Amino acid sequence: MEMSDLYQLGRRLAEIALEDMGANELGLAPGEFLVLQDLFLNGRSAIKDIAQRTGLAQSRVSTSVRTFTERGWAATSADPDDGRKTLVDLTDDVRATGGKRRASRADRTLTAALAAADEDERAALTAALARLYQLLVADQAPHRFPAPSSGPPVRKGRRRA
Repeated sequence: MEMSDLYQLGRRLAEIALEDMGANELGLAPGEFLVLQDLFLNGRSAIKDIAQRTGLAQSRVSTSVRTFTERGWAATSADPDDGRKTLVDLTDDVRATGGKRRASRADRTLTAALAAADEDERAALTAALARLYQLLVADQAPHRFPAPSSGPPVRKGRRRA
């Protein structure tokens, strides 16, 4: 497997997950979905902080937030500590609906995506993906790809050699 193959696999897995979580039916652009994901993961945040975490331009985050507030998905307020900053948070209804979508099991989605494989191979591939998740993601804080880094990623609890 070449590095470009690994990259394409990661992108395809992300597309499959986004489709199943409803990104297409919600009519969200990838950047908007990224802002929405950030709000789910981090809760009430300043627009500047969302921009820093996602790697999106602050103007792009502001546009996404405006779209979310117009749809009734988010509410904004002035930061009580610094009135120049705008804080944004998801509404309780959106947080509850999104939580259900995010918590759904991937088994059904993977079964459909891996329809060309027989049942035993699908089970092995799904188990391998679960193991890859444990090894590469489970102990990591969520972050924007590509994450700014001065070196290779370090798993929690381990030191660089």
